[in-house]
Amino acid sequence: MKVLLFTLAFVAGASSLARADAAPIGLSVDTREVTRGVIHVHETIPGVSGRVKLVYPKWIPGTHGPTGPVSEVASITVSSGGEALAWRRDPVDLYAIYVDVPAGKSGLEVSFDDYNAGADGGRLATPNIMSLSWNRVVLTPYVENYSTQIIAPSLTLPGSDWQWATALESTGQSGATVSFKPVSLEQLVDSPIDAGLNVKKIPLGAISGAPVDIAIFADTQDQLEISDKHVENLRRLVREMAALYGARHFNHYTFLLTVSDVLPGQGLEHHQSSDDGSSGDSLTSDKGFAGSLGDLLGHEFNHSWDGKYRRPADLATPNLQVPMVDDLLWVYEGMTQHYGQLQVERSGAWTQAQWLDVLVGEYASLDTTTGRATRPLVDTATAASVLRGSRAFAAARRTQDYYTEGALLWLEADVTIRKLSGGKRSLDDFTRAFFGQHDTGPIVVTYTRQDVVDGLNAVQPYDWAGFFHTRLDAVAPHPPNPFEAGGYRVVYQAEPSAFSRLGRYAGGLDARYSLGFSASAQGVVGDVLDGSPAAKAGLGPGMKLIGIDGRTLTDGQSQLDSALKAAQSGGKVRLLLTAGNTYREVSIDYHGGPRFPHLERIPNTPDVLKDIAAPRAPAAT
Repeated sequence: MKVLLFTLAFVAGASSLARADAAPIGLSVDTREVTRGVIHVHETIPGVSGRVKLVYPKWIPGTHGPTGPVSEVASITVSSGGEALAWRRDPVDLYAIYVDVPAGKSGLEVSFDDYNAGADGGRLATPNIMSLSWNRVVLTPYVENYSTQIIAPSLTLPGSDWQWATALESTGQSGATVSFKPVSLEQLVDSPIDAGLNVKKIPLGAISGAPVDIAIFADTQDQLEISDKHVENLRRLVREMAALYGARHFNHYTFLLTVSDVLPGQGLEHHQSSDDGSSGDSLTSDKGFAGSLGDLLGHEFNHSWDGKYRRPADLATPNLQVPMVDDLLWVYEGMTQHYGQLQVERSGAWTQAQWLDVLVGEYASLDTTTGRATRPLVDTATAASVLRGSRAFAAARRTQDYYTEGALLWLEADVTIRKLSGGKRSLDDFTRAFFGQHDTGPIVVTYTRQDVVDGLNAVQPYDWAGFFHTRLDAVAPHPPNPFEAGGYRVVYQAEPSAFSRLGRYAGGLDARYSLGFSASAQGVVGDVLDGSPAAKAGLGPGMKLIGIDGRTLTDGQSQLDSALKAAQSGGKVRLLLTAGNTYREVSIDYHGGPRFPHLERIPNTPDVLKDIAAPRAPAAT
């Protein structure tokens, strides 16, 4: 076990590093033009001389890949003592540039702009909201350990009337410019800032004396109207996390949430905050809260324990230039997916029926993943950094299955522990011992796969190494099925579950379990399953469905389901498709009708899933 501490100490090093007694790097970020896609950055880097290697953050924590948006950095200027200096980019490592400080001079002034910020689909700003990750606005001398590099940040907001929230501690504000206490580069990158004109901040309680709150930023004032019931759901979520882990690893915690129909959604974990984005109706209706926000906050909050405090050893890199190894994401993300959903159910934001609907939907989706025949689950974690992006032929290729299949794996582990122990122990016991431990501030304690096996054996002796080998390393035709041992079976019915039609769980047109394809609500085909009736008829991703059985596509899923039901009596399903400037109609000889996954109770069996879903925290007093 290795413990990495946030530290405020510099180390002496090569000539390109700051001296141990040097002042912090001054970082001034000007976002007054952020709503048109431009951020201006100026840095004062003291104590450097000779040849200096400046690096832009590449491997960004939580994204599990080299996602630093270096392509958006331009207009770089460098000077020392008033003299403009030339700089040269490394021809291999495009995230690094070199500057020679003239003899007799020391320190650098660096300026650059972040252009087109967020216009490529990234999440940054609307006229009323800004969400800034500091990793996109820093160029710093290369150091081996980025917890030793101290930054004194300041931020100029788009206007003096903008409010803000962050895990950083402010040292003062003058007009639109806010200054913050110097922190390590590690802490800075771990502390995003949200700002905006329409803001609501709500205290949610405390864990072991550390306050937890939420800061909500919206495009319009009416989008902030969260009900008392939903506030109580969030407060119960905090209490459930405290009951589950028994300890916390932050000094304070803030959910940074943007609700917007303009900004894309996001969820990114940090030690003392999370950077979350959801749709404009997330707070104002039961449908929006359950379907659009749902497990997002539970997932990212859970990461403060699983992912930020306890972290796979090869993900805890010493700086942001060292590649991350992602093979344990089935713990980091998979277990967080499990608890993110379960804790939301325990908090009352989801009903038990909704939780079960989500689980069976994930199981059925994974069971149609034809890439299972050639690719083990662990490879989807190992290759995580190249799996984000395109979803074309996702079922054949497998994508980030370590999330949902990892969640099913951990649910199966919980059912197994409860069965073996006669209900005396559960996965919660392992979770508390492994991730809770004792109260700390933001520190990192690393682990290996063997540590996970040993921790489970300490709770319930079993062949956990073999359990994981079978489900992770071997090619498996079906995903883990925790349902039958938990008292349920998977069945297919003609109607989708009510919850599958809410918010981000709504799938547009979903015929994966019948014709074998899915499409957006507008008819754009997203995936086609190999060997399915749709594949045999020639459908492919990117085509657009514009008509069904001779009628223009207007009613979405219900229109498709009506056609499938009509074909049960012997006819064919006729689809009119367009691709580019060509049109064609295909007739599919399928008579099985609509099919959607559901769970049903197995009579006369223990309802283990109900026991798992039971809240742990006492009711509010």
